[in-house]
Amino acid sequence: MTKISLLASCSFIILLFASMGVPTDPVQYTDYRPILLSRESLERSIILQGSREIKSPAKIYYKDKYIFISENFKGVHVIDNQDPTSPKNISFISVPGCVDMAIKGNALYVDNATDLAVIDLEHLKTSGIKVTKRVSDAFPEVAPPDGYQIPDKYSKSNRPANTVIVEWVK
Repeated sequence: MTKISLLASCSFIILLFASMGVPTDPVQYTDYRPILLSRESLERSIILQGSREIKSPAKIYYKDKYIFISENFKGVHVIDNQDPTSPKNISFISVPGCVDMAIKGNALYVDNATDLAVIDLEHLKTSGIKVTKRVSDAFPEVAPPDGYQIPDKYSKSNRPANTVIVEWVK
């Protein structure tokens, strides 16, 4: 009987500790605040502009003697590399919320915050760019850079209707 009592007592103690669970850390909320755009403004936000200084380079692609350098949350720099000894920063494609890009053929694929946008580069040098396709809400909203939880005050239900987070700032 003592073996059964000992086994029952050990089982009870194990069950007791197992039911207590693992203590969890308190939730940490981000100190960043979101930059918002209305859905309507987001869909008109991709524009070709003059060149600007590259401040936060991310991805890089080479296509037809052009170098494309993405800048987190801002857009894509276009560098004319016809003469590799003297590349020229010629323009900037403003794409709010852009953190990634890819090129296939004459199409530049970018994330425009939560949307996937396809930009035709066929006439980049002569007449500019054209957004040929947009897939709304193809991606989740951009998370804060520190990886912490988003405070309730910035949740979709607590901010202006039809707004999208395009960037986080301190």
